[in-house]
Amino acid sequence: MKKISLIGAGLLAPALALAQGGAPAASSVQLYGRLDASINSVRYSATGAAPSRQNSFLSSDTSRWGIRGSEDLGAGLQAFFKLESGFNVDTGAQSNPAAYFNRETVVGLRDQRYGTLILGSQFTPNIAMSLRVDPFQRSGMGASLTLFQRGGAAGLLGYPAMHNNAVQYISPSFGGVVGKLMVASNEGASPFGNPSSLALEYSNKALYLGLVHDRLNSTGAAAGQPALASVKNQVTSLGASYDLKVVKLYGYLVKADVDGAPGMRGGYLGVKVPAGVGEINAVYQVRNVDDAANSDARLFAVQYMHPLSKRTSVYTSVGHQSNKGNAAFGLWPSRTEAGGGPAAGADVRGFQVGMRHVF
Repeated sequence: MKKISLIGAGLLAPALALAQGGAPAASSVQLYGRLDASINSVRYSATGAAPSRQNSFLSSDTSRWGIRGSEDLGAGLQAFFKLESGFNVDTGAQSNPAAYFNRETVVGLRDQRYGTLILGSQFTPNIAMSLRVDPFQRSGMGASLTLFQRGGAAGLLGYPAMHNNAVQYISPSFGGVVGKLMVASNEGASPFGNPSSLALEYSNKALYLGLVHDRLNSTGAAAGQPALASVKNQVTSLGASYDLKVVKLYGYLVKADVDGAPGMRGGYLGVKVPAGVGEINAVYQVRNVDDAANSDARLFAVQYMHPLSKRTSVYTSVGHQSNKGNAAFGLWPSRTEAGGGPAAGADVRGFQVGMRHVF
């Protein structure tokens, strides 16, 4: 007997609907989402001809909604799908006007013995690892994506977050070890070359270790080599977390290289400390670039997260972003706003108060 259920993503335990008699349902469909908005007050230091200034923003932080579902095909085999769209709480606009389901559109098969095969536009293994090794879980002023994720102020020197036209295989767990392989096709479009990601993860009750190696191409123009149609990129990331119960420790290292261009080395140390019903998160990040301008960056942030329920939380954060040379990193999420980024070499100090609700 097949039964379709529409349930909230915040209730992970009953994710599969129950058929009559308490047996697992053959199929399920879930509507889920997250709304995260914060008030951000940021101050930019003077640098060169640019004066100091202060701005305030109401910013959306990776808000999204989606539909996902699965179907039991028998003998341990399951089909599944996911459609996810990002939007901005502060304006109601799509976070990517060019693609409605801009976060993931996938279909796949999962087998208890042989692993998982996923087809579609999907997050790279870097995203899964960063959620495990970032104390801010990719949100707020201390989010690791600010300095190390490809795009924005990070440019080419960062890990890729998503591949279109991608195929991913995830192995079963062998004593806590899981392998992942993702290959994507450019389908004849520039930059030429087929991106790929290879990952290994190990986890037990307290320890998580992750290693990801990415190979991809960029246009020659983007890498300062306009005579070339494309140039090769390589990014290697290593992350870890360890839960001591009274405190949880985080660490991350990354090395990014682009042929014929300066490379980047970076990393961070973070901590999560229980504080009553809430928690305190802190991180110190370092990004070093090998260019002549010494375009290095440092980020320090502290956050207090307070749950009002299983689905609703309020939080406050403070952050300090230090930029050198041509670095122009702002604090997340206010840097996504027009005027939310500093001039090259300017430092940024910020204060944030926000609310998050999941369903």
